[in-house]
Amino acid sequence: MSAKKDYKVGDLIIDDEYITIDSTASVVEAAKKIKESNVPDLVVIDIKSKKVLGVICDYDIVQNVVAEGKDPKTTLVTDAMYIITPVSRETLVTEAFKAMQEMNVNVVPVIEDDKLLGVCSLHDCWTYIPDENIDDIGLISVADPKTAEFYVASIVTLLAFIFGILMPAFGVYGFFSGADYFTPLGPLVVRSGAIWVLVVICNYLVVIFGVLALFSIFYGAISDMRNFFVSNVIKILIPYITIGLMILQWILYAIAFRTTAGASVDGLGLFFSIISMLLLLLAINRNFLFKTQVKSSAEQEVAS
Repeated sequence: MSAKKDYKVGDLIIDDEYITIDSTASVVEAAKKIKESNVPDLVVIDIKSKKVLGVICDYDIVQNVVAEGKDPKTTLVTDAMYIITPVSRETLVTEAFKAMQEMNVNVVPVIEDDKLLGVCSLHDCWTYIPDENIDDIGLISVADPKTAEFYVASIVTLLAFIFGILMPAFGVYGFFSGADYFTPLGPLVVRSGAIWVLVVICNYLVVIFGVLALFSIFYGAISDMRNFFVSNVIKILIPYITIGLMILQWILYAIAFRTTAGASVDGLGLFFSIISMLLLLLAINRNFLFKTQVKSSAEQEVAS
């Protein structure tokens, strides 16, 4: 889904079954309700006017009551809640998102005619936040660089996994002449020593990290497209470890070949391993593939 500047809170899926609590309730009552309802936040409602007064979350209870040494049985929720201006259906998503970011809170109440409709969360807004930063780094100009990078990264990573990891695992080709991936290694371990034990271990690690790299690059590309944070350990480190293990795999094979009579490099296996590593590097560095297509003045006038 591409984000647009005119998205409003009404375009979101508003949680209309959100749990509320009366303003006269104590913090203990709020804590019990949070536990029973299995939600992190409660909307505080004035018991007389039914207007929204604020929001109290589990963090507020810890920070404003427990850490301050206050008695949660006598402290009212109004003394521990945070006050954030409610939004309406017509409020821009960017405004709601900015308000939550500035206060470092997760939800903001949504009202209509001073009555609570529900809440929208920081997470709800992420997908609808427009990417206002022009991506000017890349080789090819496209209208939506992040979406293009997602599809390219997904495709090349899948190809790398199939040709560099899956095909050898099924014995379509091997790493040395006449060999499949795992089956022939057992006798070689017994006959030719510890180096083949390391080869077997490395082969299994390549398969395991290959699967992890497939999902990490896919998830990282989604995070770039949808504008939410994912750790670089997932986006970059795991794929690089996979490439490192693939290189180590061939180094170990090269050493093993010197200790085993009759073993020689399978050219097809080496070729596809190199291609697969290059494809993984391409997926990792996908940000350099595409850049934002700059519209001409005439196109901008038509769009506006």
